[in-house]
Amino acid sequence: MLQSLVMLVSPITSFLIALRFYKSTVSQIFMLVFAFYFGMHFYLAWDISKHYVNMRMFYCDKSLTEILNNPFAISDGLDFYHVALKYIISRFTDSREIFAGVVCVIYSSVFLFFFNQFKRFYNNFLPVSCGLLLLCVVFVVEFYWYQGVRFWLAAFFFAGFYLKYVNTGKIQFLLISTLSVLIHYTLVNIFLILALNWVLSKFWVWFRVILFGISLFYRSLSIDFMGWIIKNVPGLDLGKRTDPNVHESLVRRVQKMRATNNIFYSHRSEAIIILGILILMILWSRKAEFSKKYLQLLFFALTLYTISNFAYAELIFFERFMKITALMFYCFLFITACQNYEKIKGVSLILMILTSIPLSFEILTQVVEMREHLFYSELWFGNFFIKWTGGMTDAHGRW
Repeated sequence: MLQSLVMLVSPITSFLIALRFYKSTVSQIFMLVFAFYFGMHFYLAWDISKHYVNMRMFYCDKSLTEILNNPFAISDGLDFYHVALKYIISRFTDSREIFAGVVCVIYSSVFLFFFNQFKRFYNNFLPVSCGLLLLCVVFVVEFYWYQGVRFWLAAFFFAGFYLKYVNTGKIQFLLISTLSVLIHYTLVNIFLILALNWVLSKFWVWFRVILFGISLFYRSLSIDFMGWIIKNVPGLDLGKRTDPNVHESLVRRVQKMRATNNIFYSHRSEAIIILGILILMILWSRKAEFSKKYLQLLFFALTLYTISNFAYAELIFFERFMKITALMFYCFLFITACQNYEKIKGVSLILMILTSIPLSFEILTQVVEMREHLFYSELWFGNFFIKWTGGMTDAHGRW
């Protein structure tokens, strides 16, 4: 009851209390209430603004038949989730605040499901060195990517059930994870990579390392594989992407973005992974035992990294799957550190110092990226009774 009153008066205070008792189911419920408040009041842009406008134009006051027969209504994605989301919300309201709050809550719910797969490791005593690694897992994906609406929701849905499969060995959880393609159709790629990972598990382990080295060399050549396919495969028709002029325009755009992007942010995932490798070396030097069950996470991360390198010319694919690589890698590091705490206890201070580097990097890149939108007193010191009109704007602050 007291927590409920605190939430009404000061959502941020309630959230901080919930974080303190994060292991409690009740606290996690209050985290979701805060997520709704945060989604309602935080700056909105990118995909979420397009989905909201799409809902207003093509879903509100329209029947399901009208929606499904309108190609513009389903143009935001080739999957079931975004249509169902907008249809259900449009039955009740056209409020942008409610729309954004619901999106944030759904994302946060799936993220907490993913996070709770580590409960067997954090539920009792959690050493500081292991706790920092758990925080590294939490901050791999930037908090504001809930505004992507679909992809990272799908990715955490997959990751949560994949971890549940690894924890329990029950194949049904892996099968449930395939439902992530209904949230974002491109998640079909992760299952192809998972299948490749299974095939590679039948080979000599160093074959993976050799293949990874080849992928790094291939990436250094900056080969436009899709461009080669377009020129050499007759009759190929995959829409606009296979139009040579459109493809060349995309290639030039990617090259310009890579040449002008902030180096700290554009290489964020790779920097996190490299720092994670140093942590892995410390675990190795202390003769940590790598559980066969959880080595699946490490090998899966290596396969993801390898495929990402081969797809380097595809900027969105590369960045998304490199981030999933980092996520899986740090899941492995956290679990391994917990399982071997007695062996690494003697280097806890070194491990804490080293782990604080990627953790600080993960947090700072998010704060700096969102610095123009995070530091509003109304956002942090308001409540549900105060209407804040920060509004839905584009990247330049325009409606």
